[in-house]
Amino acid sequence: MKKLKENKPLRYTLGIVFFIFLCCNLPSLALCLAQDVFRPPNTEVLVSACTRPGARGVPDGETLFVREVRTGRMYLLDLLTGEKRKLPNDPLLLDKGIFLSSDMVWLRGSYGSPDRNGYRPHYVLDLPNGIRYELLDLNELPLKDGRFDPKYYEYIKSADHVFINHRWQSVIGLSSDLDEDRNVIFRKSSLDTEEWGERLENLLKELDVKYEIIDFSLYHTDVPSPRNKYYASFNGIYITETNQRITSGMFNYFRGWYYDDSAIIVQGAGDYLLTFPGTSSIFYVPSPILKLNLP
Repeated sequence: MKKLKENKPLRYTLGIVFFIFLCCNLPSLALCLAQDVFRPPNTEVLVSACTRPGARGVPDGETLFVREVRTGRMYLLDLLTGEKRKLPNDPLLLDKGIFLSSDMVWLRGSYGSPDRNGYRPHYVLDLPNGIRYELLDLNELPLKDGRFDPKYYEYIKSADHVFINHRWQSVIGLSSDLDEDRNVIFRKSSLDTEEWGERLENLLKELDVKYEIIDFSLYHTDVPSPRNKYYASFNGIYITETNQRITSGMFNYFRGWYYDDSAIIVQGAGDYLLTFPGTSSIFYVPSPILKLNLP
């Protein structure tokens, strides 16, 4: 400390660096704190805007996938306890992961022939043990008279858990013990051309198979709440029994359900404090992850 006090040029330099740090960060800090405080009515902050968070829904509504850009952390936020669960260090999780439940994630692979360059299988990642389980792609099994052989539907009918994603037009069937011989994926490409995953959903109904929707985009399909009291649509949240709309404008805000159907998870895209002509913008203001209580 004595040397530092005697070294005036160093103290002067450090002072300038500290002043620049405050000037660059205080406006951003104040603005993100304001986002936490001045939020919409009937909401609670789950993750502060100051961490610059992103969120991804989990179908059962018990957890929420969170990535904090500012801190570099990724975790599952337990919505029952507030605990932040650690996630396996899997390189595909962030960009290719779609949550099937609080314990399992579908790691999207390649679509098309396994013989082509760059092909990557589809996997299910078991979060508690960090193990990947490869999915058998039913579309790559031998054809019958040049078409998909319906006998392969038995894989789906015998699955213990079945999931459908309309955006990626895919059905996933899993065994309870994740036995690799019974974990499968089936894509719409072998069927006729109804919109997005509609044909797949109709197929599962024809097969008398119970399924769960794992598409939270709201662009391709409606998404029922965990207890089926509500469903989320492109333009709002509706009561399932009456089709009455109770909130509007969910597209680009909806992130997931709350486990007991009492709320939804929402987040805005954030904004810039100043935008100049052209493309120049400064002081990005992130949005917090909020719990929006339903009537």
